[in-house]
Amino acid sequence: MRRILSTLLLAAALSPGARAMEFHMVGDTLVMSGPVVSTDLVRLRDHLSSHKVRLVLLHESPGGDLWNGYHLGFRIRSEGLPTAVSGKCESACGLIFLSGTQRSFTDGRPIAHTMVGLHGAHTVDTRQPLPELGPRMAYAIKTMTDRKYPSDLLERTVYPRNAEDMVYSFHPGRYPVTAAARGVVECLKQPDVSFDCRMLEGLDALGIGIITNPEVLTLPAEVKQLLDRLSL
Repeated sequence: MRRILSTLLLAAALSPGARAMEFHMVGDTLVMSGPVVSTDLVRLRDHLSSHKVRLVLLHESPGGDLWNGYHLGFRIRSEGLPTAVSGKCESACGLIFLSGTQRSFTDGRPIAHTMVGLHGAHTVDTRQPLPELGPRMAYAIKTMTDRKYPSDLLERTVYPRNAEDMVYSFHPGRYPVTAAARGVVECLKQPDVSFDCRMLEGLDALGIGIITNPEVLTLPAEVKQLLDRLSL
């Protein structure tokens, strides 16, 4: 499986002028959509202080500011909130998703288009890896997945050969229960700028601790209506 990945990559800081993450309350669900930027932590605190939040839903986020991603995740974990994903949740968004005390995929987007992507930190402008940030990221992923994330895969995730290498996790329900590989995909950038994406045998999102809930979460109709509007 080869394809070009069009994504805003995880970095220590987001490039200037990037739009902010959108926050929407629908009932008791807080929907967070778009790139992670430096103002998001204050906005999350405001929503948590003024609303009764029972679920944080991450929708179509390419990631962004790593430092704030950590702090958003820490706040979500300290509140004991579950997280869920609709569509792509990559890079810093993936770390925020992992902060949920319970973690689910949802039917907010087709299950084939819903995924969590993790990769090592690097600068936005030069795409240079930042291995000095690897230890903290490795600790975060290891602890938030209850040490289920395989050590060899963790090493490749946080210390990639190429800054744009990515590990994606899809819902295992997409694949037969007898399949050797069930939705953990490693995408490695090639010299010709394409990506070689291969599903890893013996691994699935539940087994490596990315999700804790094996069922696809059904979202309320009003939440799905919001997601449709956000995707226009």
